[in-house]
Amino acid sequence: MAIVRPLARAPIVEALIDLRVQVLDGISVDTLEKALENHVFGYQKKGPIIRSNFGITINVQDTPVVPQVLGDSKIVGVRLHSADEKYVAQFTIDSFTLSRLDPYESWEALVRETKRVWAIYRQCVQPVRITRTATRFINNLRLPLRAGERFEKYLKGLPSMPPDYPQATSSFLQRFVLSEDKIGATAIVTQALEQFTEDKPQPVILDIDTFRETKFAPDSPDVWAYLDDLRELKNRLFFGAIEEAAVELYA
Repeated sequence: MAIVRPLARAPIVEALIDLRVQVLDGISVDTLEKALENHVFGYQKKGPIIRSNFGITINVQDTPVVPQVLGDSKIVGVRLHSADEKYVAQFTIDSFTLSRLDPYESWEALVRETKRVWAIYRQCVQPVRITRTATRFINNLRLPLRAGERFEKYLKGLPSMPPDYPQATSSFLQRFVLSEDKIGATAIVTQALEQFTEDKPQPVILDIDTFRETKFAPDSPDVWAYLDDLRELKNRLFFGAIEEAAVELYA
C-alpha cells in the first residue's frame, strides 16, 4: 500500500457529496423551482433533471411472441452550475448533490461550498431527515506506460492472468463492493481502462464511491463528521489501490 498523504496535483476529475433526503408530502418540482426564484447564490439553472423508468413485457399467448418496451420519464429536479462552471449542483425532491469538476481544489473547499449550497436547498425543500450520505471521487490516472509494460508497476489488486495467456493488457474493468464495518459504510471501487493507446499516457479510471444509509437531522453537524469518515475511507482505498510509482506522478 502506498503511503497516505496529500497530493500536490491530485488526479481527481470529479468529486461529489450526495445527500438523499426525506421530505414532507406536497413538496414538488414546482415547489422547488418557485422557492429557488427567491435565492441568489451564484449558480445558474442549466436544465431539468429527468428520471426514466423502463421495462419489458412479454405476452406468451401472442404468436409470434413480441416483447413490448414500456417506459416513462418525469422531471424530478433542476441542475445548476456555478458561474465558473467548476461546481454543478443537482436539486431534486429527494436528493442533493454537489460536484466539483477538474481542477480539484481540496476537501475543505468542497465541504465549505457544499454547506453553503446545502443551506439553499434546505430552504427550498425543507427536508425532514438525511436518509443516505455519500461521497464519490473519480480519478483519471494517466500512467506513462508503453506497449508491453505491466500495469502492476503502478496499480495494485489487478487480476493475474494464467501463465498460458497473453500477458499484454489492452483494456480491463474490475469492480469491488466492500463493507467497512467500523463506520458502517459500503464502498464501490472500480478500476477501468477502456483501450490501451500507443505512445500516450494510459487513462486508467479509479472510481471510489462510499456511502451509508443514515438518519441525520438536516441541521445536524454529525453529517459533516460522517462525511469526513467517508473521505478517510476513500483515501485508504485510493492509496491502497496504487503503488508508490503512481503517487510520485502526482506528489
